[in-house]
Amino acid sequence: MSSSGNRSVVNDRYEIERRIGRGGMADVFLARDLLLDRPVAIKVLFPEFATDPAFVERFRREAQAAANLTHPNIVAVYDWGRAGTTYFMAMEYVPGRTLADVLKSNGRLTAHQASTVALEVAAALAFAHHSGVVHRDIKPANILIGDNGQMKVADFGIARALGSSVEANLTQAGAVMGTATYFSPEQAQGGQPDPRSDLYSLGVVLYEMVAGRPPFSGDTPVSIAYKQVHDTPPPLRGLVADLPRPFEAIVARLLAKSPDSRYPTAESVRDDLRRFREGKPVEALEIAKGARAEAPTEALAATMAVPTDPENVPTRAMPRQMSVDQPPVEDVLPRRAGWFLLASVIVAVALVLGGIGLYRALTDEQVAASLTVPDVTGSSLREATTTLIDAGLNPVPRPTPRDGVGDDVVYAQQPAPETPVERGTEIVVTYNPAPVPVTVPTVIGVDLDTANEALTARGLRAVVVDLAESAEVPEGLILSQVPAAGVEVRPGETIEVVLSSGANQVVIPNVRGQMAQDASALLTGDPYGFTVTPVEEPSETVAAGAVIGTEPAIGNTVPRGESIVLVVSSGTDRIAMPSLVGADELDVDEILGDLGLFADITYVTVPFESPDAGIVLSQSIAPTVLVDPGTVVRLRVGVAAVPTTTTTTLAPDTTLAPEVPDGGGDATTSASAAG
Repeated sequence: MSSSGNRSVVNDRYEIERRIGRGGMADVFLARDLLLDRPVAIKVLFPEFATDPAFVERFRREAQAAANLTHPNIVAVYDWGRAGTTYFMAMEYVPGRTLADVLKSNGRLTAHQASTVALEVAAALAFAHHSGVVHRDIKPANILIGDNGQMKVADFGIARALGSSVEANLTQAGAVMGTATYFSPEQAQGGQPDPRSDLYSLGVVLYEMVAGRPPFSGDTPVSIAYKQVHDTPPPLRGLVADLPRPFEAIVARLLAKSPDSRYPTAESVRDDLRRFREGKPVEALEIAKGARAEAPTEALAATMAVPTDPENVPTRAMPRQMSVDQPPVEDVLPRRAGWFLLASVIVAVALVLGGIGLYRALTDEQVAASLTVPDVTGSSLREATTTLIDAGLNPVPRPTPRDGVGDDVVYAQQPAPETPVERGTEIVVTYNPAPVPVTVPTVIGVDLDTANEALTARGLRAVVVDLAESAEVPEGLILSQVPAAGVEVRPGETIEVVLSSGANQVVIPNVRGQMAQDASALLTGDPYGFTVTPVEEPSETVAAGAVIGTEPAIGNTVPRGESIVLVVSSGTDRIAMPSLVGADELDVDEILGDLGLFADITYVTVPFESPDAGIVLSQSIAPTVLVDPGTVVRLRVGVAAVPTTTTTTLAPDTTLAPEVPDGGGDATTSASAAG
């Protein structure tokens, strides 16, 4: 550790504030995670153990085992490491008390309160067992009860992965790890614990919660361990008169000496505890009744320790060895006469005992015939139980909620009052159970649906009593609650909440792509009332006059009436290339000239009188492509081919004499001359 002002800092990340606990091998401090700015619990290994590799390895394994278990009922481990010679572990900070502290201050809990704790502990064990981890040290000091009412299991310091060796070379073979008051018989004998060992420890915790003390105690851990193996716990009903029989059956099954006689899984424990809380028949009681009906002796033996101390083994008389020497005839009765005498004595004793038994049976029958069920309706469960027990009857409480009946008041019984019954008959007394108080969770800062989910899980519900403006809490979230978080209330109570109406906060709507005039009308109207300042900005993707966005950005929450900037597209400086194919060459210069573009024309010969003559055949830049002003586009224009001219030469006609002009010679002469 290093020092920072008046506080020490671990690993330059965790600032220690104060010590909040001390365990068998480490101190626990409240600290703040400086990186994530949250409270954490820091467990620091004692200096004398920091030099022992075995303890360091156990410490590391606790961090590893718990870090791999992410469950609402298991204390989370965030980090572990070493700062100099100090080994530390950063864990979830759970403000509240341990179950040990609660029992120390309250003495004991009711069966229903104990079952609430056990339900959540069983949930944690079920998850750990499914993940292949056995806790091996379930006890009140390792069960945390947060200020919000949630239970969490802590301290996986001696947890072991299922299937691993005894201690992975951390201890000597056969060493016992755990707390003697709470560990199972197989742990006491140095055996390999399995998930059912944790269930035995949970049974011890349940026993202690309702009885105010664990089932076994002693001057030394060895003496307690011996009792865990060999002794039977004192019956709970002898310590708690009004304890529900189903609850007692659940605890008895958890405390069975043989793992095979316990619940097979933590899930089955949870199921039975739920049935108990709902007033339904529990599996443990049905199994116990079935075992007594089928094999009373074996059922009893299954719940009792098998003695292994030779001094405690019952002995019986053995027949004396007879002498091989024949005694004198005068000293003994004849053998046959001796047998007759013995038989006569046995018959006489049997007759006497039979008469006594018959007399008692007749007497009991007369007593039973005169026994009637007293009326216990309208009395408290404790008073009803005492009355029935004093009358020689066996009360069986049945918790069934009913409106209009006081807490723990009996409102029905079966058999009915004044019914003749035998001594020991079970009388089912139905009463309205006092609800187990629940702790109000915090619902501030969440919406109403989320709040009701958290409250419904505890049998509560939220009701909105008011709206209030808030600059810190967004609209629709809860500002305050009554009762406050951490207060215990009866199930069914309503939690009054005040919702935030915001501080005139609104969300900037999405006006992207709308024309500036339409967007401005929306933003300046209700419910926004913004002061809008339009600003133009070139855009190649948004048409001129359309909205590009806003500042602050669309989707932000801002005060109603805020001044915002509306960014509007001014279009782009670039020019969209027109389509020129098919246009007359004479029109090209005018089209391109108006756009500030130029043409580079190449002529292509087309047939004479082709319609493509003088027409643009292709262009080098496709239509709609954006180009800069002054861009030159190459065009191919058709030009007609020149037509071919044909010349015909006629030969002189020699058959006709040329016409002789006046004053000339004769035709023959002229022709010859000409020839």
